[in-house]
Formats: sequence, C-alpha cells, structure tokens
Amino acid sequence: MRKYLLLLFCFLTGSVLYCQDIGFQDIKSVKVDNLTDTQIKEFIDKSTKAGYTIDQVEEQAIQNGMSSSEWNKLKARIQGLSVSGKDQDYTTVDALSRSAKQQAEQYSVETSDGTKIYGSSLFNTSNLTFEPNLRLPTPENYLLGPDDELVINIFGYSEFNYRLLISPEGVIHLPGVGQIHLSGLTIAQARELITKKLVSVMSSISDEKTFVSVTLGDIRSIKVIVVGEAFRPGTYTLPSVASVYNTLNACGGPNRNGSFREIKVIRDNEIIAVVDIYDFLLTGVMKNDIQLRDQDVIKIEPYNKRIELKGEFKNTGYFEAKEKESFLDMVNYAGGLTTNAYKDRVVVFRNTEKEKKVDYVAFDNFDSFTVNDGDVFKMDPLLDRFENRVQIKGAVFRPGTYALSNDMSLSQLIRQADGLREDAFLHRGTIVREKDNKETEILSFNVNAVISGEADVLLKKEDIVSIASAIEMQELRRVEIYGEVKNPGKYGYHENITLQDLIFAAGGLKEEAELRNIEIYRLEIDPEILKTGKQIAKQHTFTVNKNLDGLDFTLEPHDQVIIRPVSGYTEIQKVMIEGEVMFPGNYVLTSKRERISDVIKKAGGLNMYAYPKGAFMIRQLRTSIAGEKIKRNVIENTPYELIDTLKYEKKEDIVGIKLDRILKNPGCEWDLYLEDGDIISIPKELQIVQVSGKVLLPSLVKYNQSRSFRYYINNAGGFAPNAFKRKSFVVYANGETRATKQVLFFRNYPAIQPGATIYVPEKPKREGGRITLGETIALTSSVVTVAALVISLFRK
Repeated sequence: MRKYLLLLFCFLTGSVLYCQDIGFQDIKSVKVDNLTDTQIKEFIDKSTKAGYTIDQVEEQAIQNGMSSSEWNKLKARIQGLSVSGKDQDYTTVDALSRSAKQQAEQYSVETSDGTKIYGSSLFNTSNLTFEPNLRLPTPENYLLGPDDELVINIFGYSEFNYRLLISPEGVIHLPGVGQIHLSGLTIAQARELITKKLVSVMSSISDEKTFVSVTLGDIRSIKVIVVGEAFRPGTYTLPSVASVYNTLNACGGPNRNGSFREIKVIRDNEIIAVVDIYDFLLTGVMKNDIQLRDQDVIKIEPYNKRIELKGEFKNTGYFEAKEKESFLDMVNYAGGLTTNAYKDRVVVFRNTEKEKKVDYVAFDNFDSFTVNDGDVFKMDPLLDRFENRVQIKGAVFRPGTYALSNDMSLSQLIRQADGLREDAFLHRGTIVREKDNKETEILSFNVNAVISGEADVLLKKEDIVSIASAIEMQELRRVEIYGEVKNPGKYGYHENITLQDLIFAAGGLKEEAELRNIEIYRLEIDPEILKTGKQIAKQHTFTVNKNLDGLDFTLEPHDQVIIRPVSGYTEIQKVMIEGEVMFPGNYVLTSKRERISDVIKKAGGLNMYAYPKGAFMIRQLRTSIAGEKIKRNVIENTPYELIDTLKYEKKEDIVGIKLDRILKNPGCEWDLYLEDGDIISIPKELQIVQVSGKVLLPSLVKYNQSRSFRYYINNAGGFAPNAFKRKSFVVYANGETRATKQVLFFRNYPAIQPGATIYVPEKPKREGGRITLGETIALTSSVVTVAALVISLFRK
C-alpha cells in the first residue's frame, strides 16, 4: 500500500527519477481504493508542507497520467476527511481542501474594533491566489539547481532523448559525454554548454544536420522562510519559480500588526528588495516581485503609521502611511472622495502626548498636510438643502422645482412653468415660506393680481407655491341609477345631464323595466324644510314609452334614479325530473303554483319499475356569501331598498317527499310547489339496506320485509363497544330520517324500508376517564329506583 502513497508524493514534488529508481514507472498505477485514511492524511501532510494547493495537486495528477475517475476518488477522500475531522487535529486536511470562503473568514484582517485594514482582502479572496503558473515555458534566466530535471532531445541524423536530474553536487551525467556542471547556470547557459559538449562527440551538430533541444522537466522545490508580522510565519516549500507574492499568499499575508508597505526580501543576509503592496493596489504593477531562491527570507515589518478614514471616502477603514505621506496620498489610496462629500474641509482627530484634539484640513492643504500615526479623518456629506430652490405645484403646465435667480418674482416663476392651466383658481394661491428660525408660514396672494402685475410677489429660497385647480376644489359630484338597466351604478355628473342621458349611459332599459313608474330621488337642501325633520329627500316620478320620450328632466348632483321591474315579471324557470318516469328531462314551469304532481303528469307518469317511496327532491337554496358587503340606499322615506352587490352561493339540499301519497291525493300537504332548479328523482325498486357507523362490520344487507332493525345490525356483526345505541337513526331512500325512541329501558327502533341507511353514532367520550365510586353508587341507586317503579306499573 505504501508504494502508492510514495508515488503520489513523488509526482507532486517532481522527484520522478527517484520514483523510477524505486520501481514505479508512472502515476497510472495508483489505486485510491487501496489507500487507507492514514495514508491519505500522510499524503496531504506532505503535499501541504510542499506548499501545494488542491488545484495544483489536481493539475500535476492529470498531467502525469492519473485518470479523472481516480482523481475524483482521491479528492472525495480528501474532502471526506476534512468533514469527518472537524473535532480532530486535521489541520493539514483543512489546509488542502478548505473552501475559499472558509479561507477568507479565517484570514480576514481587522483591528480590535472590527474595522477592515486596507489591502487585507488581497490575500483572503478566492478570486486572487497568486499561485505560480507551472504550465508556462521556463524563463530563459531561470537558474538551475539540484533536483531540477532537464529534458535533452537530440534529433536530426541522430536521435536521442534523455531526462536527467541535477545531482546535489550540481552536475548531470550525459551518456557519451560525462559529467557536466550546471548548478547556478541559467537555462540558456546550460543549453549552450550542453550543445558545446555534444559537438565533440557528434560532428553533425556543427554541420546543422543534428539539433539539440534542452528544456526543463520537473522543477525543484525551494524553501522560503517567512518571519515577522505574518499570519502564519514559518518555512514554506514552494516551486522554484515562486515569487514574493506567491509566498505572501501561502502565508496569508501581513497580520493585524503587519506592514503592507515594507516587506523585505533577504538573501545571503542582505536586503535585495522591498515590496510595497499599495503599489500593486494603486497601479496594478507588482514592483520587486522577484523570483525567490532556496533559503530566501521574507520579513514583514510592523506597521509604522496607520490612520483611519471615515465618512464620504470611496473606501473607508485603516490605511498605512509612509513617512512624509500627505492626506492627499491617503485619499488616493482610498480611491478618492464620493460625489456627496463636503470637499471644502475634512475633520481630523489627532492624538497628543496627553489627550486628543480636533483640527480641520482645508481642501487647498490636502497635499501638504502630513499624517501622523493614529489620525482619524472624517469627511462629512453635503447638507441636504438647496441654496437656490423654489417649487411650484398645482394648476400650472409644468409644476416642479426651479432655480431661484436674483430678484425673481412669482409671475416670473409662473411663466417659467409655462403659465396657468385653464382650470386654475384665480382668486387665491398660497406660498409656504421658511422663516429665519426654520419655522414655516403661509402667505396668500391673488393669482389674477399677480398675473396682471398689480401685486407681484418677490420669492425667497425654499418657497413652495401652490395654485389650486377650480375643478379639483369642487366636491366630487355623481349621479346614480339602479334597477332595470343594463349597467346600473354611479356616473360622473355633467352640467345639463338629463334623465334620458343617464339611461343611455347605463346601456338602456331592460325588457322587464316598468315604464310607468321611473323614480328620481333628490336630496333636500332647503334649510327651512330640513329644520322640520319631516323630509330629507324629494321624489319625482315619470312615465315614458320605449323610445324614452319625455325624459328631458335635468338631473342635479347626487340624484338617484330607480327603475323597477314590471310587477310579477320573472324569467323562465325550469325543473328536472329523472329516474323511473315515462319521459324524464327538463320541464318549464308555466305557473308559480305548479306542484310535483303536475310535473309527474307532464312526464307521462311513473313506469312499471318506479319505487315511489324512495322518491326525493333536490332544492337549491340561495345563501349570501359571508363577509360580502351589502350596499343600501341610505335615503330615508324611500320605499326601495337597494342591494346592488349582494352575491349568492348555491347550496343543494334533499327534501323528503311522499310520492305515493302525492299521486293518490294531488294537492295534498306533501304535494309541494316547485321552484326554479328543483330536481325530482324517482329511483327503481331498491333491494339493499346499508348499515354504517359503529358496528363491527359496516356492510350492505339484502332487504327482508319481515325483518326488523336488530336483524340488520346483527348482519353487520352487531353493535361496536362504543356504539351509542339509543341514538341510532335511519335515513330512508326519500331523504326522511327517523330516530330511535326510548322510554325508560325500552327502545323502539325505526322500521326499515328498501334503500334505507342505518347509522349508529359513536358514544360520546366521558371527561375525566373512569367514573368515581360515588358516581357508581348514585347511578346504582337511580337504576334500582327506576326498576322498582317499572315493576310496580306492570303489576297494576
């Protein structure tokens, strides 16, 4: 098993020749299913120490021949260990498989008060990793060293291929040539030296008939030391092409106290470069991002100056400053000021030796004001007010906000608003004006006088002018029409509207409209009459013909017109008869006093299969929908109550009838008057009795004329233990219901007819569980007393 783990690490670290030496040819032989969790953890530990991320592991695995299915298995095993090891010390697993979001949360750089430090997000975002790209061609200035693999291709007249690893002594052994020292040379210098050595054994190279290609195969790893104010200081194993930013990404960047402006690269005890991350943040250029070498040291210094920007800056938080940097430099790092910033000055809170002080920096001094450590700059927003605003509302063509010019008058503002509308109320307008103490007052003016120039008004800042509409000032005026018109309801009032106009607007009269009694109700507005309280509305009645002649009566606001239907008018009404009659179907009622027997006669009477005792009628009952608002005419002394929005829902109910008695004695009390929508159903002779409810086996039992109620109960298995026997009832085929009667201890069950349904309800549950001893004694005494009374009655 361990050979698979070793092979995984071999391809990851680039030691392929070493793997070949121990007997492994390629990564294809790895079987993830054969690896234990302990081996997977060991592999992860070595990979993490080598500085590889999960993406780099995948890239190397696929390049070296691992199948996608095997890689997916390996990745799932890694992620599975990360989840299962939440409460264990699986930090290496987490480091390799942790999501970008978790990394960002862990490495978020904030001060003790929770404010973000500018630049900290650079190394804790999933979208920017600074990982070295291992697929790029090797740079010509790349310096070779031990463990680098060279791929030497000789092609042309002669063809050879070698993959040679530079030894710890810095040499390779080239067959036919011998040892060549390459450590410390660039890849370009190594190519030139190898070609020169091969010319001595292959003359065709100098004749340009044979060619030599020298490229880098697997690269070596280097160790870089990170010290100082880093999130995770320590020694990191990285690819030899790694740079400063690659290393900063691996260690998480500067910590809370670390400097983003002074990151030193030390080689052989000398500072060879200083990296300022703000240069990259400001310009996008990675200055001094040099390629690192083995044993290089990166030192992150503590910050020297840190200031805070609050308010109307495009980016707020803590910013690091170098010596002699000005406030303007800090503004540039923050991306500038917002459009809403009050740029005339900025407030600065500065520490002194004993306490704090407040100061102001004028806009002209932004570039000369040197910042100190601990400074807090607050940029205030613009005031939410206007220096030259006036507004005009109402009956002008272009109401809105306008600029106040010097000595601007009200008439000038009206002209700028394109003048007054035709409906403008000319006798009065108002101006809401702010006084010096910010309280408001209302000034009135005559619109006519302002337009004519007789009494113009000078405007002030924040004046709000209102000119009313004469139409909008009028009370909302309507007329109403209800009853037998096609579109009853409320309509807008217009001057000189007549009764005939309103009827036409409502779609005209219906056929059933009564032309001899059209009523108009008008509110009484005479104060002398209203004082008496005897009359609050007037009534006018008109008679017209179908052409609506004679309806030139002029209406007034709030008039209500009511047109009633012709007395006795009704729409055609139908009933249905179904079942065992000669001609079942729909029948029209020709009289309001038509009975069941009349419709049976129209249907040709019963046929030979009819069962009259089982006949029943279905009637549709109209009930108002709950919660529906009912509008009523509120004019007292009006004989007509208007209900124009009442809605109904239809509910069907069975009405028990005795058809056998109706047919023997038409017009009797059982011979009901019919209504629209009634359904008379006459079944054929029934042979079954249904037993349901609290019996042991609810079922259908064949009807037997000689049998009683208990016979059918017994055929259904008998009463259930919780049956409420004395409340049993029977529903007959015609819809009638009969209940069980009880006198003392004797029950009289209903008679059974064909098609009946016996229903046995459940006995109500007793509250409190079992009866008490006292209740038992009382109940027993009552039973004994009643029993004695019954015996006494029978003896008499």
